[in-house]
Amino acid sequence: MERRSKGLTLLEVMVVVALVGLFATVSVASFQGMTERQRVSGAQRELVMMLQEARQKARATHQPVRLGLRVAEEHGVQVTRLRWEALACEDTWGTVCPTAACQDNACGVSGCVCPEVGPELVIPPRLDVSLLVGLCWMEATDGNSPIVAPAAPGGRACEPAADAPPTERLVLLRDHGTPEAPDWKPELVFQADRLTAAVRPVDCDKHASTPGCQ
Repeated sequence: MERRSKGLTLLEVMVVVALVGLFATVSVASFQGMTERQRVSGAQRELVMMLQEARQKARATHQPVRLGLRVAEEHGVQVTRLRWEALACEDTWGTVCPTAACQDNACGVSGCVCPEVGPELVIPPRLDVSLLVGLCWMEATDGNSPIVAPAAPGGRACEPAADAPPTERLVLLRDHGTPEAPDWKPELVFQADRLTAAVRPVDCDKHASTPGCQ
């Protein structure tokens, strides 16, 4: 009887190489997906902490504190950063806040001065915080709310309002699609307390009937 030669045939080698490549591709895709989910979850947690810090800063200084956005190109890629900004007042007594320059301008632009700013949070590409930009914490006077909704198009920032922002105004969006076909859906909505100015996140996956989650 003829003995079978030892070793692998060319066909067997090609099959092994193909399987190794397939497993490597699946592993890389799985790792990238896990990393992306961790980045998004981490950014959401830091965002909630930022809202708490902004509220505390406004209560401590009795000056307006709002959320500001900065988009810059870094190494050929657009990077979005969010932070809280303490806005200057017109006088040292803090009776006219914020300054007129800060009503329509970001910190450092056209005379808008910010004595303090918080650490910047890098927003992952799959999150959209645009509906939160301009959210403002203020001194509560004359029955007005200590937390003010982001200005409407053409409106003024940190304009005193009697009511806290409705939940459907404060929405964090997340892209569940692909670069070729984005699919933005509400990820979190934030409920603002009229008396304390505290902001509580609501997970849309768990509470889909909440206003703003639809």
